[in-house]
Amino acid sequence: MNTALKIPGASDVPVPGASVPQADRPAWIPPEILYDWDTDPYAYQTEEELMPAGGPHGQLLGYVMEVLQTFQKSQGRMLLMDAFMLYRNNRGIKRRVAPDLLAMPFRFPAPSSYDLDTEPPPLAVMEVTSPKSHLKDKEDNVLFYAGLGIPAYLVIDAITPQNRLREEIGLCLWRATKGQVRQMQPDREGYLLLPEINMKIRAEGYRMIFAEITTGRILKDNRQLQIMVAEERLRAAQERLRAEIAEKTAEQARQSAAEERLRAERLAEKLRSVGIDPDEIEI
Repeated sequence: MNTALKIPGASDVPVPGASVPQADRPAWIPPEILYDWDTDPYAYQTEEELMPAGGPHGQLLGYVMEVLQTFQKSQGRMLLMDAFMLYRNNRGIKRRVAPDLLAMPFRFPAPSSYDLDTEPPPLAVMEVTSPKSHLKDKEDNVLFYAGLGIPAYLVIDAITPQNRLREEIGLCLWRATKGQVRQMQPDREGYLLLPEINMKIRAEGYRMIFAEITTGRILKDNRQLQIMVAEERLRAAQERLRAEIAEKTAEQARQSAAEERLRAERLAEKLRSVGIDPDEIEI
């Protein structure tokens, strides 16, 4: 899709419950805290802001980080994973967001957060979809990240609504230039290009291939991802087997109960045939 979208400013979100005027109150401070708030950007986190560790999302994110980090360091760049990026909305209120991966010039030690008050926009950001973030990653975040001045936004659509790895991974890349954002199309080899970090990427089924743009060199094979997929398929097969066993056990219980009811009904008929009312028998 080559349709260009106009980039708006960052969304205007008012500060809830700020009844006492205070200088530069970040939006993530809970409304009940009026004085002496914690200035650490990682204070007062919510479940929606940072993905929990583990599971297919965390495993895939760790795999991408492992593939790209050494190469980016050799090029004078680095990646931050699940680090808060701090920005201001169009009312000047400071807010935070945690992209899965953020590309920036190399620095030691690595910053724990990335503050757009003092830093230029990142070179690129990447998100790995999750069951809860799928629409947000592929729709809302497109204009949001572009509005922050970030030139490239890559989405790796690899997690199903059932929280499993997709057998067909989808890749989407948006690029922001001159106040517009466009979804980019793959080149003739099927790669999406990220010249900001000298990298290109394509997907073949569940396989992701990362290569250097300038040389075409493949950065790393996907053995680890193959192992992840094999483990995921094994877990899925085990879950199906457990479900089948549970269903068979339940069916056997239903059959046993039906047989007991039938025996009881036949016994009651026999008792009635000899003049005994089964309902009057005390047990």
